[in-house]
Amino acid sequence: MRALVAVGLLASAFAPLVAVLAVLQLPALGWWAWALLAGCLASVVLLLAVLRSLGGIQARPLHARQVRRADERVVAFTSSYVLPLVVAAFGPETPAKVVATVALVALMALIYVRAGLFHLNPTLALLGYRLYEVTATNGTVTMLLTTSRHLRQDATLHCRYLGDDVAIEGRVDGRRSGRAPAAESTDGEAT
Repeated sequence: MRALVAVGLLASAFAPLVAVLAVLQLPALGWWAWALLAGCLASVVLLLAVLRSLGGIQARPLHARQVRRADERVVAFTSSYVLPLVVAAFGPETPAKVVATVALVALMALIYVRAGLFHLNPTLALLGYRLYEVTATNGTVTMLLTTSRHLRQDATLHCRYLGDDVAIEGRVDGRRSGRAPAAESTDGEAT
């Protein structure tokens, strides 16, 4: 995965958490909180730039055999935000609380990167992307981010791969990166 794409997805995945933490700690952090909020806004702008740059990646066909919604994984990831928020909101006003909160967020980010969880991004969900688990006709499983509300079980999709098992389908670079043209055979393979 290209570094810009990885940084954009990582920063934007944690932007909502950092923004809420900055607002919670606004009186204690002062101008640092405003800098964090500006950084969160910058990460969303970077994400939009990353999505736009994906138009330069060659789309590859994904011949779907089975498609299953997987948005609950994004919700589960977002629920991991609770612990740092509880520490920040209810912990005593000490430097140790700030260190603990930063350590928790850093640990979450490290796990996010090491496990390749780039598809678990609440900011993408806010932008209208849904997460699907797609099993291809050859048996490989791909986590697919798309703006589509419904994907057929036997569709041929044109996706841009962000990693070995994560792809994106949708509007990139101002044009639709979606399903193959209607000329498909009855077995779901492109003709």
